[in-house]
Amino acid sequence: MKRSTRKLSRTIVRNNLYSFLNAATFEEIQAGLKWYKEAQDFVYEQYHEFKHSFRLIDKIENLTPYKVAGILSATSPNNRWEQNKKDTITVLKAIAAGLPPESVKICTYNANKVKAFEIGKGNIELTAKSPKTHSFAMNIGLMSPDHITIDKWHLRACATKAHEGIQECMESCTATEYRRLEAITAEVAHEAGYKGYEAQAIIWIVIKRIWNR
Repeated sequence: MKRSTRKLSRTIVRNNLYSFLNAATFEEIQAGLKWYKEAQDFVYEQYHEFKHSFRLIDKIENLTPYKVAGILSATSPNNRWEQNKKDTITVLKAIAAGLPPESVKICTYNANKVKAFEIGKGNIELTAKSPKTHSFAMNIGLMSPDHITIDKWHLRACATKAHEGIQECMESCTATEYRRLEAITAEVAHEAGYKGYEAQAIIWIVIKRIWNR
């Protein structure tokens, strides 16, 4: 039976998250504190590059850092960070050239590739109805401290304790459960002296190290 957060109390989820924060080394804390700032720098670099340097056609004229972050988020599932950034640039170039999604190959699911194109072209508005994409874009595009990017790694951290090691866990949740976990994580982060996205990044680094993945 895969572990799920759905029946876990607020107290248990809090304790699980604290177990990962408390297991963080100094270096992991520092890396977590920097991660979103570096991601935001990437987003703003691409925004300025495509918006101003290339003087691109009107297919991309309404580009914003928030939209770039949305493309980055949409192309992130099943993707490594460095490749994720390359794929974001690939999508931006394709949109600017008026090319369709099937004209490019990137390292994520096809549905996510299509979604990235639709976000970039302004055909999809990022809303709380797509909580992970929305929160990731809010974190990176706008540095919102109370939105939490809850991916499969954060769900695993919410459902387990650091000392337990690898466990079989559910890797997705409903929008309602997402909001509950987001609120709990933001609460824990603020108590620990972090912004929400900083705590999430630290937890992500720690659980990846503990699970050796």
